[in-house]
Amino acid sequence: MESLERLSPREREIIQMVAVGMSNQAIGERLYISDKTVKNYVTSIRRKLGVENRIQVALAAIKCGLVDPNASA
Repeated sequence: MESLERLSPREREIIQMVAVGMSNQAIGERLYISDKTVKNYVTSIRRKLGVENRIQVALAAIKCGLVDPNASA
């Protein structure tokens, strides 16, 4: 798994929201972007991190200290 340093500021913002369990729709509403745009960001994050699914994205964020594992949306 690659370092989170490769992520853009917006991708870092989104990965934190994914890690606390927010849906694409909820993330989109909070950031004023469409669900499809969020999905595209999550896909880009997955590719950059070399992971296959949303759970692995969340685990990477927690492992790297981007979010508190006890945090909630």
